[in-house]
Amino acid sequence: MSLTLSTTYINHQPPQLLSTTTAPTLSTVHSGVIFRHPLPPMQSLHDTHVKLLAFDILSLIPSSSHPNTVIRKGTHILSRAETLDIITFWEHKSDRFLKFTIDDGTGCIPCVIWLNQLTSPYFSRRCPPDVRRIAEVAKSFATFVQIGVLVRVRGKVGVYRGNVQLTVADVVVERDPNAEIVHEGGRSESISTKVGFDEGGGGGF
Repeated sequence: MSLTLSTTYINHQPPQLLSTTTAPTLSTVHSGVIFRHPLPPMQSLHDTHVKLLAFDILSLIPSSSHPNTVIRKGTHILSRAETLDIITFWEHKSDRFLKFTIDDGTGCIPCVIWLNQLTSPYFSRRCPPDVRRIAEVAKSFATFVQIGVLVRVRGKVGVYRGNVQLTVADVVVERDPNAEIVHEGGRSESISTKVGFDEGGGGGF
């Protein structure tokens, strides 16, 4: 399941014109109509990929009371996010990682795909065939990363050296020309919570 935390749009204004003081909502779609429902304070969305704009992801801060989670505007605890952005930069370190930056017009998000599953201690106790499969999936996702490509990225939100970064769980090249409008409009669709692979790897780059 994928949830969307969005700000109610007034007169269909674009995201960059919205006030950051509006309370987050859960968006659902019925018969083509978007309904927004207020979420209770400090609701935990741990392990749920929450659809967010880059501006929202970059405003996340580490939670002092919940390990490996971040807090959105002091009201929601989450650990994973989904975003739709254009790739503007990438750097590949063979058999180590692929880092790239995505930009949706509201901000730039640093992302990392770990490619060191076969040598990382993180996977040393895992079944070797499973580790090889995870490594193959990670490499396949890395092939989608190209400058100028519109991608839908899901992953674990973390903070490395004071900056928010997204440790990628899966990457999908988006070919629908209306995808950005739908994402920015807060439309929520039911999707699997299973990630593409165990992100693992390391802490940052």
